[in-house]
Amino acid sequence: MTTRRFLLRAVPGVPALGLAAPPLHWAIASEPTGLANRLVVPFPPGGATDIFARLFAERLSAALAARIVVENRPGGGTVIGTQAVARSRPQDGVLGVVVSAHAINAALRSDLPYDTLEDFTHIAQLARAHIVIVAGAGFPASSLAEALALARRRDGGLSVATPGIGTVMHMTLELLARESGARLVHVPYSGAAAAVGDVAGGRVDLMIDAWVSARIGVDSGRLRAIAATGDARVPGAAHIPLAAEAVPGVATYSMVGLVGPAGLDGAATARLSEATRAVLHDPAIAPVLLDMGLEPVGSTPAAFRGFVSAEILRWRAVAADRGIRIL
Repeated sequence: MTTRRFLLRAVPGVPALGLAAPPLHWAIASEPTGLANRLVVPFPPGGATDIFARLFAERLSAALAARIVVENRPGGGTVIGTQAVARSRPQDGVLGVVVSAHAINAALRSDLPYDTLEDFTHIAQLARAHIVIVAGAGFPASSLAEALALARRRDGGLSVATPGIGTVMHMTLELLARESGARLVHVPYSGAAAAVGDVAGGRVDLMIDAWVSARIGVDSGRLRAIAATGDARVPGAAHIPLAAEAVPGVATYSMVGLVGPAGLDGAATARLSEATRAVLHDPAIAPVLLDMGLEPVGSTPAAFRGFVSAEILRWRAVAADRGIRIL
């Protein structure tokens, strides 16, 4: 939800992006219990992930009868905030939000100041966001299969925008290029919003972005969604075909997860996991998350750790095949 900014629409009770962020003490219930009192977000206040984290922290505070404060620790492609969690002690009550970069950084970088699997307790995958491939209204292909055929015919292939190097959108592009054999030239931007004008104007052929932000351009008619990259159709937009229908083996989402430092005992981890699932599947909150473009997941600790491990291996293989590395 790595997208570094994958939630762009305002939702009831949640401040819109670009407005003042809620204060850092927004998610407060009662006095600390020691189980959880701080939630580290590896992005600045007021951004997409921060908004979701504050909503989640408020509900988790109530579920645990705890006081959970959101602490923003941006920078380093999420490494700075994630490192703060790794360096904390189990008794400190520090939890952290992670996104797809949690696994992608481990696949692409050799300089991480922590071990992505061993230095954390993986508590739950919180949610996932759908990713789509969009083109400008004048792009001369109406489907992903036609676009890839055009890439094979055209000298230089197709240019494809993403929100930045090392994002899950970038890695989705590299996976698509590997599996299809088509020439797809990466055009990284600093966030998806900066790319929309170039794609809509035909200066860049395609863009890979989270559906929740891309749909603004699609609804306005400036963009056309030609494929979704998940293994299931986009809720509320089932007419968008899956990329895997044209290129088997492509299935990606932007994820949001919850971690703590290594060494959290089993009882604490179980309680956090159970409380997280209760929050995410509360009938009052699930529709709000869906309106934010997020599908609640609420996986078990074992399932989430297994997911992260599998993602590291997958992106490491794609990076090796495509010659990608972040120094």
